[in-house]
Amino acid sequence: MKRRLPTVLAAAASLALALAAPASAATWQQVSSDTFYLTDALQRSQGVTTDGSAWYFSWQYGLSRVSLDGRTQASNTLAIPSALALQGDNHIGGIDYYNGKIYAPIEDGSKYQHPYIAVYDASSLSYTGTAFSLPQDIQRDGVPWTAVGGGYLLSSEYDATAINCYSLADGHLVKRVPLSQPVPHLQGAKYYENRLYASSDGATKAVYEIDLDTGAVARVLTPDLPSGTEVEALTFLPRPDGSMMHVLDVAPNRLSVNFRHYRP
Repeated sequence: MKRRLPTVLAAAASLALALAAPASAATWQQVSSDTFYLTDALQRSQGVTTDGSAWYFSWQYGLSRVSLDGRTQASNTLAIPSALALQGDNHIGGIDYYNGKIYAPIEDGSKYQHPYIAVYDASSLSYTGTAFSLPQDIQRDGVPWTAVGGGYLLSSEYDATAINCYSLADGHLVKRVPLSQPVPHLQGAKYYENRLYASSDGATKAVYEIDLDTGAVARVLTPDLPSGTEVEALTFLPRPDGSMMHVLDVAPNRLSVNFRHYRP
């Protein structure tokens, strides 16, 4: 027979466990989803961000701005700067919006020798002429995503063991934040309410919350997705239906893309 803790001790133990649990333990519930087809699916298949009044999407070669109700407002279908393309850069990853600019990671898969973050004007989607070359020795498999948060440009390797924090001014490495556990196949991330949220297309499709002060990692969402789905990027925008987190994934048929909306 198991010995029972006295009431006071049991309460104290419960409180200690509650205090030790990550603040991210709240679950997320899917509210709705949008499905994109054909050209829309192609051009909304990689990254996503928002300025609060529109969505911005990336795909392998380009960028687009889309109204919150899904209408394309602008596009740049050949967004990789020619100087980078001549080096072999051929892929745009998970993007972010900050202060009127789009920050786009660009890599030369599958050699992964020339990782960059390029800067675009959000209104025209045109290249500003600024691109930061990242250190290849800590971005060894390219630069799958970037996000702006905590005063830094953030990124990591695809199989992330640390978050790399770069200067917003000139792109030099400021610091690295080692993670408490690896985040496999990290496709996209966003900084929201003092935390970094990262979408993973690993064996377990998931969204993780990362504390950039400590490197602590906690899983906050394991979406129920059809087998063969590829999880891509995510972004945050509070909406009237209560949804806040919005996650992009490519359907198993590779012909359509889903944009799923979650509330806490």
